Formats: sequence, structure tokens, C-alpha cells
Amino acid sequence: MRPSFKIAGLGEVLWDLYEDEKFLGGAPANFAAHVNQAGEYGIILSRIGNDKLGDQLMHELISRNLDVSGIQIDPVKSTGTVRVHLDEAGLPSFDCTHDVAFDFMSFNDVWYPFAQQVDAVLFGTLAQRNAVSKKAIHDFLNHTPHAIKIFDINLRGWSATTEKIVMDSCALANIIKLNQAELAQLKAAWPGPDDDGEYLQEFLGRFDIDLAALTLGENGSLLVSGKEVVDHPGFSVRTIDTTGAGDAFAAGMVIKYLEKAPLIDIADFSNRLGAFVTTRKGAVPEWTFEEIMDF
Repeated sequence: MRPSFKIAGLGEVLWDLYEDEKFLGGAPANFAAHVNQAGEYGIILSRIGNDKLGDQLMHELISRNLDVSGIQIDPVKSTGTVRVHLDEAGLPSFDCTHDVAFDFMSFNDVWYPFAQQVDAVLFGTLAQRNAVSKKAIHDFLNHTPHAIKIFDINLRGWSATTEKIVMDSCALANIIKLNQAELAQLKAAWPGPDDDGEYLQEFLGRFDIDLAALTLGENGSLLVSGKEVVDHPGFSVRTIDTTGAGDAFAAGMVIKYLEKAPLIDIADFSNRLGAFVTTRKGAVPEWTFEEIMDF
């Protein structure tokens, strides 16, 4: 089946390091990998080091048939890693390396054609922590004339700098994705209605955003547009590792959104995919449509 859409993950690609294993990581990279597994054309736009971990990342991505032509090689900085710690419920905590290759991305002649061609692009906050990569991300987004832009809020703490990143990113986005903790932080920074759906509808209007996706873990999700709120209860599964569940959710959401599916159908597929990923270790386990629809 030929892909219908070109969809990019723009930002960090790295290794998630567990006690004795490592897995493909970085929210935009996980997103693009799930997009690819869904049969669409997944693209990763990032930067890795000229080192062993970088070589291994490229091998991993190529083995998944991903387009890696938008991955830059930094001659000095090392490939990023995240130390992942799982609690008894499979909930992760993260310790990410700093001053690494993805902090120094640049908008170049290779990225420009992608900016003109992609149907959708997802970006987040982590890769904007350095002004160099933030500029590269915003340059790319400002050169995408038709793409749907998805801002995965994906906070790692809060500061005046983070607040500015969130505000600037929301101003560029058509869709935002966030979890309950991130919503609580937004409410603390920018007070509004107590009801989550009402708050998000007001937030959408403030930034001229079309859709908000609030993930609720085992309780499903809330999809909010200016006219509609869809509360999906999610799926009950035996959770092993929740790392990457939100990225899988985002991939399912964006594909169905591009297909112009109703919000309830977008919610159902996104929750199925997100829930399935939690039953396997690592952020991007292999899956098929049959598994997602039948599990």
C-alpha cells in the first residue's frame, strides 16, 4: 500500500537507556516511527553525533525503513540519550543528557524541500531548550505553507524560558497534545475555567488552534475542538511500559485527522494504538493494524 501522507517528526532522536537495554527514543522520532508502521511516509528531522551511538541509531532507523536523509551529523557533539526508570506501574521517569547533537540542529538545504512537501509535522519543547535548535525548528515551521503543525507540549519542568517556548509554539500550531500534568501547569500559568473541556476550548481560541488532545493515561483521552468535546474512556490493558504511549497516540491522531475522520473515530484509533504500546517494552514496539483493532 502506497503512503497517502508525508509526516515528519521534528526534534530529538536519541536512545532510551534502561538498566540492561536500549530502545529508539525521542518523542518526534517515536512519532515518526509509528507513522511509518502505520503505512504512511514517516520522516525524522534531527541531529546525532558522529559516534557509535549515532551509528547505531542510524542503523536502527534504516532497519525500520524510515527516511533518515533529514538527520544531520554533528562533528563535535555527542548523540543524545535518556536514562529511563520504570516504577511498579510501568510509569517512566527520565534523565536526559544536555549539550548534545539535537541541541544544535540547523535549517538547511536538505530540510527546506521537506518543509515544502510534508502534510504534517510534530514538534515539542525538549529540542527547543537551546536557542540554536529552537531557531531551526521555527525556521522549518515558517517554511511549511500547507502542513498541519502539531505541538506536543511534553514538558520537563517549568520556567520563564519554558513558558516562552510554549507560547511561541502554540502561536504556530494547528493542534496541541498534552497530558494531565501539563494541563495543570497551563492552568497554573494561565488561569481559566475549571472544567478541562471548557478550559481547552478557551485556550484554543486564545491561540487560534483547531484541536487539543488531552491524554488521560488509563482513562483514555479528551479531544477538544472549538465546537466539540469527545471524551473517550480508553482501553483496559496489562501495562508493562508507558514510554512512548503518547507518541503512538499522536501518530494515530494525526493520520486520522489527515483522513478527515470524525473526532470519535480519531479518538478510538489513537487510544487503541496508545494502549497497545503500553503492553510492550520500549517506545516503538512492532505492531500491525490487525493487532491494534483486535487486541
